[in-house]
Amino acid sequence: MKKIIFSITMLFFVFAAIAQEQKSVVITGKVTGDTKGYNNILYYTNGTPVDSVAIVDGQFTLKVPFSTTFTQLFFTQYDMKVKRGYRPFPLLIDGSGNISLEMNIEEGFFGAKVSGAKTTVLFNNFLKQQGDVNKKISDELANNKLASRDSLSKIYMETMVMDFVKQNKNEYVGVYVLSGQGRGTLSADKLEMMYNQLSPEMQKTNDGEKLAAYIRGVKGSKTGSIVKNFVLNDPSGKPFSFDQLKGKYVWIDFWASWCGPCKQAFPKMREIYAKYSGMNFEILGISADAKIEPWLKILETIKNPWPQVWDSKNVMSEFAVTAFPTSFLIGPDGKIILKEVGFDPNGKGEIEKKLEEIFNKK
Repeated sequence: MKKIIFSITMLFFVFAAIAQEQKSVVITGKVTGDTKGYNNILYYTNGTPVDSVAIVDGQFTLKVPFSTTFTQLFFTQYDMKVKRGYRPFPLLIDGSGNISLEMNIEEGFFGAKVSGAKTTVLFNNFLKQQGDVNKKISDELANNKLASRDSLSKIYMETMVMDFVKQNKNEYVGVYVLSGQGRGTLSADKLEMMYNQLSPEMQKTNDGEKLAAYIRGVKGSKTGSIVKNFVLNDPSGKPFSFDQLKGKYVWIDFWASWCGPCKQAFPKMREIYAKYSGMNFEILGISADAKIEPWLKILETIKNPWPQVWDSKNVMSEFAVTAFPTSFLIGPDGKIILKEVGFDPNGKGEIEKKLEEIFNKK
């Protein structure tokens, strides 16, 4: 009897594992219009190679695995060959199931009708609203030479994003749009106001928590703000606390192994480090690499002499870092002296100028 129970238990886990492995999304499309022989639909996600599926008798079907929320991107062979260019069309997918599209090949994916999964449909509605706003802005610019795109975008895009988030405050697509388009459109105060309107459930999602960290970062990374202690691991896996550097001038350098300008800055940074390293000064490199392996590999070749840690806790959000390299100069009292985005290895950046000012006085 025990053997039978054990076997049944094992079968349960096997079937559960198979069911988990088999989670997928089936995307079907109906295509009208003359493809001129260019019948391939191309698709990919960020970080994966482009794959394709053929349009056969005006239809295509593809099945993609699902494990976590992702954005599937599409374009057509017709766009590439006939229109000589393409704009990736995103489908936001937050669960397994079926999604259907109906489109005319000349209009492309952005003119398609999308049905099926709720989140996918809602996000497609947002894209259409965004397209309408962009057209409205372009029309007004054509008729009013004194208007600027930035001012019109602030009026129309900001209103559209806020209205959409209000209408979808209980839906995942609401926090997704707010953390994406909202972050690039709204002021920090309005971003926080809209975040507070999200349901508690949406605030607790991964996107919601990252957005909250970003809002804290915008507030906390202003000149004069005190940097809160954080602990990240060094290359050997040993915890490194920012508090270890209290009492020093600290240059925090947010960088990544894939960032060309970051690596171009290192020779000049090494010169600066050699000049001030004995003068109550330190540099702390914080890697924003998504995976630890590329970071560990490049450290072997760049051999920067200052402490290095890997941002496994999304500390960069607490500093509102959105581009690389981004640097902060911190005073001995823990307060932010200044922020610098980018680095000119041939000229004197703001941090280098400030260090000269500080240490020449001494």
